[in-house]
Amino acid sequence: MLAKMKNYIVVCMHNKAPLSDLDARRLKERIVASKPHYWEEYEPGIYIAFFLIKWGGRTKSIKLTASVRVMKGPGTPFEDMGVDKAVGELLTETNWYGKILTCPFGDAVNQAIKKAREDAERDFTPREKKTEEEGK
Repeated sequence: MLAKMKNYIVVCMHNKAPLSDLDARRLKERIVASKPHYWEEYEPGIYIAFFLIKWGGRTKSIKLTASVRVMKGPGTPFEDMGVDKAVGELLTETNWYGKILTCPFGDAVNQAIKKAREDAERDFTPREKKTEEEGK
C-alpha cells in the first residue's frame, strides 16, 4: 500500500432529515453514475465523493453537484439536503494500481462537510414554519 498526497475535489452531500432506503439508493446511484475515484457514506446522512483533478474530476464533480441539486425540489425527501464542495490536497492510501483503499483525509474533507452543513442549515426551515409563513 502506498500513501500519497494528491489534489482532489471533494463533494459532500449532507441531508438534515433521515432518508428512506429507497431515497438513499437513488442518491447513491447518482453518486456512482458520476464515476468518482472514491465515495462513501461518511456518517449517517453525509455522503462524500472524491474526484482526482487530473482525470476529469472538475467536470464529473460539476455534473454530480448539478444532478443532486436537481433532486432538491420542494416537497421531495432531498429538500433539506446541503450540497457543496472543496478542493485540496489529501492523503490517500492506494494499491499498486492506483485504486483508493481507504477514505482520503485532509482539510478539504472538513471544509466540504462544513460547507454542505451550512448549505443544509441555510435551506432548512421546519415544515411547521413554512406552513405558518404561507398562511400569513
